[in-house]
Amino acid sequence: MSVKLASDELLNTPLSTLIDLWLTRYGNEWVDLETVDDDEFFSKVFKQLKSMGELEVHYLTDRTRYVCRRPE
Repeated sequence: MSVKLASDELLNTPLSTLIDLWLTRYGNEWVDLETVDDDEFFSKVFKQLKSMGELEVHYLTDRTRYVCRRPE
């Protein structure tokens, strides 16, 4: 099932709801950003959570990839 949400609707979604959605999908585990970017909805959620300081993002030099997670 694909969820479409306009960017302005996403901005009006409570932060706690976005966090709950993220945790339901990815938990507190490190996630490859390619995985997130491949999902239209969660790429928008990622951008919103990152802009609010709710996600950690790190670059793994040994894998040349970015990963992110929601800190516990």
